[in-house]
Amino acid sequence: RIVERVLLERAPLRVLELGTYCGYGTVLLAQGLPPGARLYTIEGDPRQAAVAEKVIRLAGFSEQTVELIVGPSEEVIPRLREKHSLMNADLVFMDHWKRCYLRDLQLLENHQLLAEGATILADNVVFPGAPHFLQYAKTCGKYHCKVHRARLEY
Repeated sequence: RIVERVLLERAPLRVLELGTYCGYGTVLLAQGLPPGARLYTIEGDPRQAAVAEKVIRLAGFSEQTVELIVGPSEEVIPRLREKHSLMNADLVFMDHWKRCYLRDLQLLENHQLLAEGATILADNVVFPGAPHFLQYAKTCGKYHCKVHRARLEY
C-alpha cells in the first residue's frame, strides 16, 4: 500500500527497482505507473531474472515499459545512463541485498541518477535491517527520512 500510494501521489515517469527477484513486485510497480512511464529493474541473479522476465511479459508489459537489466547493481548503476538511457530516476525502490542499500544509493548520487526531489523507498530497513543505509539517510542532510511500520508479508 505504501508503494501504491507513492506511485499515485508522485506519478513518477522514470522508476528504478533494485532487486527484481521473481518479478512480482515489478509487476505491481508497473501496474501503478502513469501513462508513458518506464520502469528499469535490476536483478543480479540470471536464473531469477529469467523467471522474472517471463512473469513481467506474461503480465503484459513490453520492454518499452519495463526493462529488465541483469547484472550486479554495482556494475549496472554506473552504466545506466550510457547503456540504458536512464538520465535520472524519479523513484527508486530498493528491495535487493540490504547490505548493498547504502553503497547503491551513493552510486546513484555519484552518477547523478536521482532526479530533483526523487523518492527513495527501501524495503526491510528495520528487519532484517540496513542500519548503515538508514543512518546515512537520516543524517546526511539530503533526504527527508520517514520509517513506515508495516506487517511482514511472509
